[in-house]
Amino acid sequence: MANGKKTTYLPSFKEEAVRRYLEGGRSYQQLADELGLKDKKTLREWVTKFQRGESLEDGRGKATGSRRGRPRTQFASVEEELSYVKAERDYLKKLYRSRFGHEWGADKSGSISE
Repeated sequence: MANGKKTTYLPSFKEEAVRRYLEGGRSYQQLADELGLKDKKTLREWVTKFQRGESLEDGRGKATGSRRGRPRTQFASVEEELSYVKAERDYLKKLYRSRFGHEWGADKSGSISE
C-alpha cells in the first residue's frame, strides 16, 4: 500500500479463494501467498463472512446504518412549514431575550429603534 490505494477484489475471486480454503490442505498464509494477497487476514475475513452468510461484495463507499446530521424536515403543506418557521422564530427570540435581556433590535432601555 505504498501508493495509498487499496486493492479491491472481485466477488468471484473472493468466492474462489474461500472455496479453495474450505477444500482444505492449505493454511490461510499458504493460500494467501499463492493467490498474491497482501496478508492472511484478508482471506480469513472472507471465510468468516462466507460462513456467516454475508455478502462478499465490497461495501466501501456505500451508506449503511443511520446517516449523520440532522434529518431534513419534510412538510405536508405550506401552512405546516409556516407554523414551523414561526415556532422557530419565537424560540430564537426567547433565547435572545434570556441571554441579552432585551428584544432583538431594541436598545437596552427596552424601546424599539428603527
